[in-house]
Amino acid sequence: MTYVVISFIFAVVEAQMTLDISKNEKRIGEISAEQKKDQSVVAQRTLDISKNAKRIEEISAEQKKDQSVVAQRTLDISKNAKRIGEISAEQKKDQSEIKPAFTAYFKNGGLISLARGQILIFDTVQFNVGGGYNPGTGYFTVPRAGLYLVSCKVRSHSNKHLHVWLVKNHNKVALTYGENGNEGSFSLPVQVAKGDHLVITHETGSHANDEYVQGDIVSFFSAVFIFD
Repeated sequence: MTYVVISFIFAVVEAQMTLDISKNEKRIGEISAEQKKDQSVVAQRTLDISKNAKRIEEISAEQKKDQSVVAQRTLDISKNAKRIGEISAEQKKDQSEIKPAFTAYFKNGGLISLARGQILIFDTVQFNVGGGYNPGTGYFTVPRAGLYLVSCKVRSHSNKHLHVWLVKNHNKVALTYGENGNEGSFSLPVQVAKGDHLVITHETGSHANDEYVQGDIVSFFSAVFIFD
């Protein structure tokens, strides 16, 4: 009886050990599979890290290249800005050395009726150094301060009088007078500042009614720079 019991106990123990071994082997298999999976993940992550490191190097190289391009463009902009400054200085110097001068006359070759106070617009420019004269308005806007020789000649209509003024900034400077087809003229030095306006206007008084000026080149307005 005792032998049977012992044999039974051994059988139970052996069966339990066999079951435990089976469970352990299964667990070992699971662990091995997990390790392989982990190793695969590690390998993939290592590969990703390697790719990222390579991409970082590429980006770094691109950034260095971009920085080099930016530095070169900044240098070019600086050079261009310097050159623009030099050109601007040269232009200002050239403008300061220009000696303004102009002569203008009438395109209309006939008689031109004048209202009192009317501006005489000499609309045909013979030359206009410095661009100060405007043939659309009759005004000479002084581009450079200094002393100018200002001249004007106008021819009157036969049996008529003609009175015209040189006006500087709305102030009368000189009068010229003609009658019976004769010419009136003046030529005088005028001191002006940059931006001043010179213009020829008809007389404003009541005695200046029904006056005419002969067109074409026989009547003209002119100014030439003398010195600062």
